[in-house]
Formats: sequence, C-alpha cells, structure tokens
Amino acid sequence: MSSLTAEIAATAARIIIDSELTDWRLARRKALEQLDLNAHGTPLPTDEEIIDALLAHQRLFGGAEHAERLRAQRETALEVMEALAQFSPRLTGAVAEGWAHAGSDIRIELSCESEKLLDYALIDLGVTYTVDAHRDGSYSYRTEDADWPVRLVVGPVMGARGRPREDPRAPRTGRRMDLAALRRCLANAEDNPAF
Repeated sequence: MSSLTAEIAATAARIIIDSELTDWRLARRKALEQLDLNAHGTPLPTDEEIIDALLAHQRLFGGAEHAERLRAQRETALEVMEALAQFSPRLTGAVAEGWAHAGSDIRIELSCESEKLLDYALIDLGVTYTVDAHRDGSYSYRTEDADWPVRLVVGPVMGARGRPREDPRAPRTGRRMDLAALRRCLANAEDNPAF
C-alpha cells in the first residue's frame, strides 16, 4: 500500500469511527475531500486496508472506552446467539474482528432451512424486527431490541462446513466466532481487555 493510500485509509477510518458511518464509500469521499485530493485517478484503499486502519485507530485512540464498548457488544451478541443457538449462529464483522464503533451492527450469520423458522423463533422471543430481502436470496433481520443494533443474516445456500455463504455486501468475511469461540474470547478479554 502506498503512503497516499495509507493516509486515505487512516483518514477514512477516523471518519468512520468519529461519525459512526457504515457507508464506506462516503467515508472514502470525505477522506479525499479532507486531504484535498481529486477523486479521479487517486488510488483508493481497499476494504481490507480500511479495516486494518480501523484496527490501528482503535488500538491507538480507543482505549478503555473502546474495550468496554466492544465487550458490551460481544456480550449482547452472546445473549442473542444463545437465544438462537438452534440456528448455529456465528458472529462476524466489526464486533467479531474488534474494530467496531458505537454505530456498528452486531452481525450474526445463521444457518436456517426456512426463514419462517427464524420468524417464529423471534416472535416467540418477543423480538421486534424488520426484514430485508436481497437479490442474492439472502435475508437480513434487523432488530433494535437489544442494547446494540443486531443484524441477523440468513442465506439459503450453505458454504463449506455448513456455514452460511459469504455476504457480498460485507467488507470481508474475516473472523467468524461460534458460541464456544465467543465465550473463550470474552473469558480471555478479562485478562487482556484491549481486544
């Protein structure tokens, strides 16, 4: 990565965290504006480069506040995953990888034969939610009932080892945690609260 691309990634990461943005295209455009760069011909950072910059930013500036928020987000994820254990939940995205900010969704991928089974489970739990269907056949269930926004992703086609296939809208698959891995992560975080 060139130094210019690294600077754009670092600026975009700061904007994402400070503004709690989820639109990374907008963050890239704002970074170009702040750095007084022309959008045409300027090499933009990849999603992976922005994620690396987000992790670096949180390590440098997040401190105890970030560690406490990340722990709270992961504890909420654990509660949701335990309640939906029958769907083989896996925590992915910002909360799993450790670069989450206050506006980050808790993203949980589920294995489900039918979306109706998940609908019934959520109704039985008394959870209020909205559903978005996507062109690729996947569904996103969004709920605000928890302390943090939760997005449950269900895809009809299973990937290797029975895991939901990758979501093309996600920056990258990255770290995936099942219930046991999340419990270990939370137990280890007591000894090492940074991530």
